[in-house]
Amino acid sequence: MNSSDKTILQFIKPFLLPFLAAVYPAFFHYGNNSRLLLIQSLIRAIVFYSLVATVIYVVLFILGKRAIEAANASFVFLIFFHTYGTVYDYSLRLDIFQVEHYTFLPFYILLAMQFSWWILNISPSRSVSIWKNLSFTVSALIIFNIIKIIPVEINKLEKSDVVLPSATTANLAAQNYPDIYFIVFDEFSGFEPMRKYWHNPNVDDFIQFLDSHDFFIAEQSHSSSIYSLHQMATRLNYEEFPCCESGEYLETYYENVSYNKVMRYLKSRGYSTAVFEELTIPRAYPALDPIVADYSFADVPETRMAITNSETIFDEFGVFVANGSMLKIIPATHDKTLSGHRDKILYLINKIGDVDQVSSPKFIYVHLLLPHFPFMFDENGNVLDEELHGNWNYYLGQYNYSMEVAKKLIENILANADPERPPVIILQSDHGARNIDYGGPLLENFPEEYKTQILFALHMPGYDTSKLSQDIEPINTFPIVFNYLFDDDLPLKEQGQ
Repeated sequence: MNSSDKTILQFIKPFLLPFLAAVYPAFFHYGNNSRLLLIQSLIRAIVFYSLVATVIYVVLFILGKRAIEAANASFVFLIFFHTYGTVYDYSLRLDIFQVEHYTFLPFYILLAMQFSWWILNISPSRSVSIWKNLSFTVSALIIFNIIKIIPVEINKLEKSDVVLPSATTANLAAQNYPDIYFIVFDEFSGFEPMRKYWHNPNVDDFIQFLDSHDFFIAEQSHSSSIYSLHQMATRLNYEEFPCCESGEYLETYYENVSYNKVMRYLKSRGYSTAVFEELTIPRAYPALDPIVADYSFADVPETRMAITNSETIFDEFGVFVANGSMLKIIPATHDKTLSGHRDKILYLINKIGDVDQVSSPKFIYVHLLLPHFPFMFDENGNVLDEELHGNWNYYLGQYNYSMEVAKKLIENILANADPERPPVIILQSDHGARNIDYGGPLLENFPEEYKTQILFALHMPGYDTSKLSQDIEPINTFPIVFNYLFDDDLPLKEQGQ
């Protein structure tokens, strides 16, 4: 090895420490959420923060002229870099003094520079010892997270693709079944909480709308949990699964939502299937396998563009990591995945009743993240400022907008339906308003029982709704429908069975 090679190595080797310090937060957060995320998000973050570490290291090397000292100083600066967002948010919550980025960030950078300068001027022998100890410690932390990540990623790769059973041509030709629409609004509160807690008069107009379109409304229906995946797995398989969304059960929910009993059964009956599932977007469960169906709205150019164009430098995982750092002040780190949300909703409203790619009889499953966080719409569908999106005081406006979306979906379906074969429409929410911390004010004195009170309305022409109770268990949704349409004899269950 010649002298120039040694010089390059002496410059590159110390870079290990700032590199590890820069990427550790990404490994830490991904390790804690790997079942919910895609490995591409981690790779993307590693590449970006490697570049950040390189810039800081080169600048400090130029200032100090010594690689080991520059690496140690970079480590210190990166500690400040990665903690700025967290410290800023904590200072806001303390509310002891006014906190603004334009004053707080320069102060924080000055502190980072001062501590980095001290480290830069430590003696060479001591600097080597510090570098070794820090490199070993951060490496061990990253390896610990990699050990957590690897089995999860292997499990994702081992999942085999499944295909719904094909219906025979004879079956398709012989049956005259109605189309079925299963529409789920995420975190849509039941009507009683809306009346008693929010004093919202709009729900009575919505109920009148549903009544005028021959919907039965189960106003006292409750979900068995407040977890979306648990609820969708339960209803799409009419089977109560263990609760709740811990690592122990998450894969069970994934599998039973993606390859569910309802769609397999309907396929065997000659139905075509279509899916609009927002739980698979980065904001929710991107690691959830796509639901196996004949057609997915995610494949439509308009909705695919809405997802693709919404991402710039960061996906949502990148936004989460960046918001803990000094990058919090940069608009590019804000949640761009929201920008396509409204476009997809509007596309669905206009298209749901006329999906040319899916032949009747068809089953269309729609799961919309409305009025679920982020609370980004007012009651007229206008987009609110981003700092309000986690504030539960804006849930009501988005709820009212969600009712208008529901009306338009129903009107579109009925306007395009075959009058000789009117459709079945199931309108539900997975759970009620959970009042969990989304980074903004919570609802005060919100009763626990309201968190599970849900929307449940059923349009099933010809069915004697006098048989139905106001407190239908949502696990019985499809047994009720299938028993009526196909003369099945599926037993109804109580919650927890």
